[in-house]
Amino acid sequence: MAFVEFADPFWRVEVETGPLAAEKVALVQAFLDEAGAGTKTVLFAPKYLKVPQAYVGDEANAALSNTGSLVSVTDGFIVAIGSVTNGLDLRRGDLISLKSGDYRSLHRVMVGAVASAGAISLTVEPAVPGYIVPGAEVRFRDLELNMRMMPGSGSMPDDYLPAASFTLVEVPK
Repeated sequence: MAFVEFADPFWRVEVETGPLAAEKVALVQAFLDEAGAGTKTVLFAPKYLKVPQAYVGDEANAALSNTGSLVSVTDGFIVAIGSVTNGLDLRRGDLISLKSGDYRSLHRVMVGAVASAGAISLTVEPAVPGYIVPGAEVRFRDLELNMRMMPGSGSMPDDYLPAASFTLVEVPK
């Protein structure tokens, strides 16, 4: 079985661990061996922006407690989301993730909004793929994206306190 790309992935992440203590080396090496062929899907959770910008320092805000429900997608880039808390504030640059069955996608808000009447409409990039359908769960924190390791990208030197590195690319599921 080989790693096959059907289109250029929008999301590509270069991952590098910090120095690994001896008890972690075997675990990371096992992960590199398991995922290194590019056939095992792993969940990636971006950490640099855990919550939308309006909630940095207020991560427990009630507006983030609900997941939304995808109502519709227009022209691939405009998403209507229901079942959200009024006042939810999403701004340009924020991230949201969509989950439909085992399929996951990650999107950056290009035109933000503030939710009212339990709904919000956003313009996002990249386009919402066809396998994400109305009713999909929309997350505003604890984001997830299905990814696979780019074959041959995993490495970890045979050193004291080694650091591992690898490249992840998005996949549908």
